[in-house]
Amino acid sequence: MVLSTARDFTNGLSHNMVQEELLSTLRQEVCALENKRKELLARLEETKTSLVEVQKLLTRKTAQAHTVQNLLAPVSRLPDEVLLAIFEEAVRSQEQGQATRTEIAISYTSHRWRQVTVNAPRLWNSLCIRAEVPVAMLQIYLSRSANIPLTIEFRERETAWPGADKRSMAHLGSALDTIWPSVPRWRRIVVLHRSYPYFTHVFRELRKAAPLKMLQSISMRSPGVCGPCPLLLGDSAPALESLEVEDMPLPPPVTQTFDAARYSVAGLTTLRLRVRGVRVGSSHAATDPSAFRALISSAPMLSTLEIYGQPINFGQERVNEEDILPLEIPRLRTLVLHPGTQYPRDLRHFISVIKAPALRHFELVYPDNAPPGQDVSDLLFDPFPLARFPCVETVHLHNAVHADTVAAFMNAFPVAARIKLGSPDAGCLFENSTSSSTRSPWTSSHTQHLTVISPLHNTLLQMYEWLLSGAGLGHRLPIITLEGPIRAIDGPEFLAQLSKLASCTEVRLCGVDLSMSR
Repeated sequence: MVLSTARDFTNGLSHNMVQEELLSTLRQEVCALENKRKELLARLEETKTSLVEVQKLLTRKTAQAHTVQNLLAPVSRLPDEVLLAIFEEAVRSQEQGQATRTEIAISYTSHRWRQVTVNAPRLWNSLCIRAEVPVAMLQIYLSRSANIPLTIEFRERETAWPGADKRSMAHLGSALDTIWPSVPRWRRIVVLHRSYPYFTHVFRELRKAAPLKMLQSISMRSPGVCGPCPLLLGDSAPALESLEVEDMPLPPPVTQTFDAARYSVAGLTTLRLRVRGVRVGSSHAATDPSAFRALISSAPMLSTLEIYGQPINFGQERVNEEDILPLEIPRLRTLVLHPGTQYPRDLRHFISVIKAPALRHFELVYPDNAPPGQDVSDLLFDPFPLARFPCVETVHLHNAVHADTVAAFMNAFPVAARIKLGSPDAGCLFENSTSSSTRSPWTSSHTQHLTVISPLHNTLLQMYEWLLSGAGLGHRLPIITLEGPIRAIDGPEFLAQLSKLASCTEVRLCGVDLSMSR
């Protein structure tokens, strides 16, 4: 009994000693592992610190490498002034309304380019108000443009989607709040939007911001609009010089909203009306002649009138031509007519009523289609043989001259010094240039510069004979400019005829690829 008890005690004591030894061992191992963990954490922290330092060094060295690489590029040898001139041309020639602006892309290219661009106000003088352009971007443009004049563009989204008009109107309010302080710097306003409520809202807000003392130009286009273009009224734009309206009719002369006598166009010098398409005379975009006359009478300083397509519907006037008053534009110096079709409905009527004694530039351009466009040569006299526009010095005719109207066109502009002709017109003019029946005042010393677009090789030969005839009469021969493109079939003969012309007078080439002539 005593022996059994002693044995149990010994066994229990031995077991406790084993457990204590195990515990001691485990504690030592835990301590060792803890120390190891601390060591690894310290090394990890050191590694992280080293990694950050290496990353910074890598970034710096990479930037230095890119800088050195850029310095080796030929463009890096250009001084900042030349580089800026290139950037300005790139920004000026970028497609209007494109999503990624050229000036933004340039500023992200390199450190040097960014320094040049962000410190060049002229690169940031065009603000685009559009739903996808953040207001913060407008603030950047205002800041970088310093105090130079601005162009403000109001445009619709690139792609239409449900609720786009509502989104545009909501964005317009916040955008206007941002740019109002810059109103004294506004020089040009462009509004391109198909929503008529958007148009009217923009101009309603502009009238509130008036006077726009520096504003010189307004351009607006809205395909599908069912209402007249809004105009600034009274003295809200005292410096306005240019107005361009596309695919929108002019407002009627007197309504509850518009009054021709209150148009802000007293100082207008340039009016450009444009309607795209052929069958536009009866479309929603055609302007009533009374509205056109009212605007013309409200702009006594008008000196340039450009009409593209058929934006004016003279339908009722054509019916009662005997009762129509002349359209007096006493200061008009430039008249540009591009009917957009071979047989425009109202062109002859328009030419018959216009009175512009001071006109210096006459341009009539038909499409390249055959046959030639509608003949208006008889209307260029008032009455025959007195020229309607006797002071015209620059004439541009394209597909307008018929074989039997050559003499009429030439005599209609007796003092023309600069003449530009399309290929078919030049062919008609020079076909019988040496015959007495078509001998022209244009062969006199008044003609200083003659330009021919895409001339045929036989036309060049006829021009050479025309020059020889003029030289034989003792005339001062004009400078000849040949504009491309040149037909491939005429290429082999072109250089030969060119050398003949150059033997008589100075010849200049524009857009002509001489490689196809070899």
